[in-house]
Amino acid sequence: MKFIKYIIPVILVMGFARIFGQDNVIGYWKGSMIKEEAPMEVSFEFKSVNGKIHGFFNSPMQKASGIPLDNVSSDGKSISFQLMTQPVTIFKCDVLQDKIKGEFTQEGEQTGQIELTLSTLPEKKFSQIDTTFSSGDIKIACRIYIPNSPGKHPAVVFMHGSGPEGMFANQFIAEYLAESGIVTLIQDKRGFGKSTGDWTKAGYEDLADDYISAVELLKSFKEVNDKQIGIFGHSQGGTISPLVASKSNDISFIIANAATGDTLYKQDLYRVENNLKQNDFTADEISDAMAYYRSWLDIARTGVGYDKLDALNRNSKDKKWFGWVEAPPKDNWIWKWYLPVGNFCFLKYWDTIKVPVLLVYGEYDSNTPVNISLKNIDHSLRTDAHNEDVTEIILPKAQHNLTVTPQKGEKFFWWHVSPGLADIYASWILYRFKN
Repeated sequence: MKFIKYIIPVILVMGFARIFGQDNVIGYWKGSMIKEEAPMEVSFEFKSVNGKIHGFFNSPMQKASGIPLDNVSSDGKSISFQLMTQPVTIFKCDVLQDKIKGEFTQEGEQTGQIELTLSTLPEKKFSQIDTTFSSGDIKIACRIYIPNSPGKHPAVVFMHGSGPEGMFANQFIAEYLAESGIVTLIQDKRGFGKSTGDWTKAGYEDLADDYISAVELLKSFKEVNDKQIGIFGHSQGGTISPLVASKSNDISFIIANAATGDTLYKQDLYRVENNLKQNDFTADEISDAMAYYRSWLDIARTGVGYDKLDALNRNSKDKKWFGWVEAPPKDNWIWKWYLPVGNFCFLKYWDTIKVPVLLVYGEYDSNTPVNISLKNIDHSLRTDAHNEDVTEIILPKAQHNLTVTPQKGEKFFWWHVSPGLADIYASWILYRFKN
C-alpha cells in the first residue's frame, strides 16, 4: 500500500491546480464598473484556446458586444487585461472563487472599481455563420446572424464608416436585430481584418459593389425574404447608401445615420473647424488654420496647385495649430483617394430612391452638418424622388456616433448610446415588413 502516500499529494496538487489555475477564470462574468460613483453594467467572457486565455467585453450601454481584450493574463488568483479604448483601460483584479474584484485605470491613474460574479451565459435566439464572399477580385470576411424563429425574415447588410473598420463595429446592433427576428450581415471592410484588398485605393463605387455583393449573398439563404433586404450605414456608410441602393434592385429599405447631404470636402471643413473650436483655439487662430486647411484641401480635390504645397507648409509650420490641420506627405494615399471623392455629392442618388428611408442624426454632431444635410436629403427624397416613406430623427444631445457624453461642467456619467436607439431600428424595420 506504499502507493497511497504518493497518490494523496498528486490529488492535492491537481486540486490546487484546478483552484488556482487558469481554469478558475474561464466562463461568463457579469457585474459593474464604477467610476465617480456612477455604475455601468458590463460582462466579460473568458475562454481558453490552445492553453491561452482570450477575453471579450460586453456593455449594452455602450453598444459593445464581443469586443476582444488584449494582454489577458491570469494565474487563477489574479487576472489582468486591457480594453483598447481611447485612452486604454487597464484592469488588475483578484479572483475569489465566484467573484472577480479589482480596479481599472486610464492614463496611469486609478479610475474606478470593477466587481463581477460568475454567471450563466445568456442563451442567444440566433445562430451565427462566419464565411466570405467575393466582390470582384476581393474576398470579404463576414458574419451572418440568423434568428432561430421559423420562416423567412427581413435582412440587413451593415456598411462601414470611413477608414479601416471591422465587423465588431456593428456587432451589437446586428445581434440586437437578430434577437428581434431580423437576419443581419456584418463584415470586415476591404483591406481590414480578414478581408483582402485595400480600402485606401477604393472609390465609393468599389465600396458600393462590396455591399451589393453582400446583398447577393443574403439572397441565397432560405431564411431570408429576398424582397425585404435593406442596408444600414453610419457616417460614410450612411452617406453612400443611396449610391448602393441606386445600383441594385434588391434593396428594399435604407437606414442612414449621420449621412452627409453635401460634398465631402464641405463636410471636412465643418468637422475640422468644430474640432479646433472644441480644443480652445482663439477665433484668429481658427481663421488662420482654416485658411491653410482649405488651401491644401482645394489642392487635394482639384489636383491643381501641388507646386504651392511646400511654400504653404513653410509659412505655417511654426503655428500653434499646424499639427491639427497639417497636410499629409506628398506620397500619402490620401492625395489619390481624395481627388475623385472630395467633390462627390450624393444628392443626385437620393433623387432616385423610392424605398423606405430612416435618417438618424445626433443633435450635437460636430462632424456632419445636421440641419443642411437633413434639409437637402429630405428635399431630394420628398420633392425629387416623390418618396413619402421617409422617417427623420434627431437624437437629443447625441454626438456624431449617436452616443451621449458629459458636456463641460457636467457631473461624470458613462458615455452611452442614445437611449432606445436599437429598438428604433428594429421596430421601424418590422413595422414595414410584417410577415
